[in-house]
Amino acid sequence: MSALADILHGPGDPAARRAAWLALAADHGAAALAAEAAEVLARRRGADRPLAASAAGRFGAVACGSAAAARIGMALLEAGGSAADAATGAGFAMMVADPPNASPAGRAHVIWARPDAAPAAIDGATAAPSQLPGGLARLPDARALPLPGAVRALLALHDRGGRLPLSAVAGPARDLARDGFDVAPELAEIWAWRAPEIADPDARRHYLPGGRAPRAGERFAQPGLAGFFDRLIETGRDPFAEPSFAAPFCDRMAAKGGFWTVADLAAADPREGEVVGAGGDGWHLASIGRQGWGHTLLRIVTLCAATGATDALEAELAHLLAVLRAFDERPEELRSLKPKPDPLPWEVLVARLGDHLPADWASPAALSDAIGQARGPAAAEDRDTTHLSVVDAAGMRVALTQSIGPHFGARVADPETGILIAHSYRMAEAPVPGARDVTEQCPCLLDIGAARYALGGAGSERIPGAVAAVVRALMAGAPLDRALAAPRSNWVGDHVRAHVDAPQGLEARLERAGARVVFTDRGPVDHLGIVQAAGLDRQGRSIAAADPAYAGAALAG
Repeated sequence: MSALADILHGPGDPAARRAAWLALAADHGAAALAAEAAEVLARRRGADRPLAASAAGRFGAVACGSAAAARIGMALLEAGGSAADAATGAGFAMMVADPPNASPAGRAHVIWARPDAAPAAIDGATAAPSQLPGGLARLPDARALPLPGAVRALLALHDRGGRLPLSAVAGPARDLARDGFDVAPELAEIWAWRAPEIADPDARRHYLPGGRAPRAGERFAQPGLAGFFDRLIETGRDPFAEPSFAAPFCDRMAAKGGFWTVADLAAADPREGEVVGAGGDGWHLASIGRQGWGHTLLRIVTLCAATGATDALEAELAHLLAVLRAFDERPEELRSLKPKPDPLPWEVLVARLGDHLPADWASPAALSDAIGQARGPAAAEDRDTTHLSVVDAAGMRVALTQSIGPHFGARVADPETGILIAHSYRMAEAPVPGARDVTEQCPCLLDIGAARYALGGAGSERIPGAVAAVVRALMAGAPLDRALAAPRSNWVGDHVRAHVDAPQGLEARLERAGARVVFTDRGPVDHLGIVQAAGLDRQGRSIAAADPAYAGAALAG
């Protein structure tokens, strides 16, 4: 239905497309349109970047934010690799193919599980250097350059769960950096949007060739990054851990105002991650603990599940109330991620996973009170992350989220390798030597009956709400592709952002309660979280789905 395609993904004013969707739903029924949305969005993408895939389960499935990285992960599965091999290889490839969101100098969080084993986590957070100037109340964004954690987190995953040699796993990312990749339209849109904000001369030289962002369809290569992966393959180690590589790198960072030392880089190993879980009748969800926002995800899901809401509008309102409650309980401030002066103890947060929304949660008064008490920031710049999910035929699952902060991190690049340096929100807002960054990442593993999923998302504080929306849809019985294509709503700053096909009546209920509502489409700029999911369905088939808002793909075999 061409009319539905135009409504879901432009062009035109989102408010006008919201009105068009309401008219179309009146003629055809909202349920019928929802069933068709996944197919409409998939047809728009083309065969080279499929949004959904399923197969008999001989190898497994991959979903991530780059078609090139997804193909690398799938090829590793087909070569006999495990989900850990595929996730490591695809994770390295994302550092090449998604420059706004991933880098060897970034952070990563992993949750993974062998079949019939308890989930385990790897904490690859970035951290402030051990030596910072005294008396700092804040650091300029371009100097809030944390120590990296992503590469060693991926190497730890490969070491614990991989079967293939490191050269086979990291070699494809090296080749992708050397030979280049074709820039997808969604990536080109983000690149062009952020290009004016890239001021560092080395970042501009490496990432704005010819003084502009690469356009859709153009090939972009990174020979300096290929050299980094060459070194990793040759030594079997993170180059940042080698003094011969680290010492000159630290000198170059010092020239840009950074505080890195060789000793700090040598000690920047990943930690064993904490896992937190919750469940109900026939389902269980596990995510990362205090190193990320896994508890926030679980809080949203459990609060929504406890309401028992089945009507689409009531379920969406419960979701938004649950997000507000979970945000209010976070130990960090939204956006700045600065620790609150009076955070709730972790034991209290975990105990509250059994709590419910008030009995009158759906009443106008309760909704108005909750919105009035919300402490979200008035303005919110859209920021991003990147996520990939992998499952293999044996049932091993990996959910892996990476980030460098806002798009293009600190927007500072190493002059020799072109490696983009992550930005630390904590270091900028409340610099403390050695403090580890806690960001909104919440990779997770979901069990529903015999079905097994790995999933996670991108989009800073939009992540837990977006992932929770997909989890809710799966728990309600939706197929994976429809769960990812379903409309979402989320809090962004002090207002609600909703897809144009959100349940009818949502804006009226929210506006009466005092909340402003802004509509958007499935595009990459003002999205509602970008979720990537893979799994094994109840029949043991490999399945995967990529979010239609970004440049990724889903593959299965």
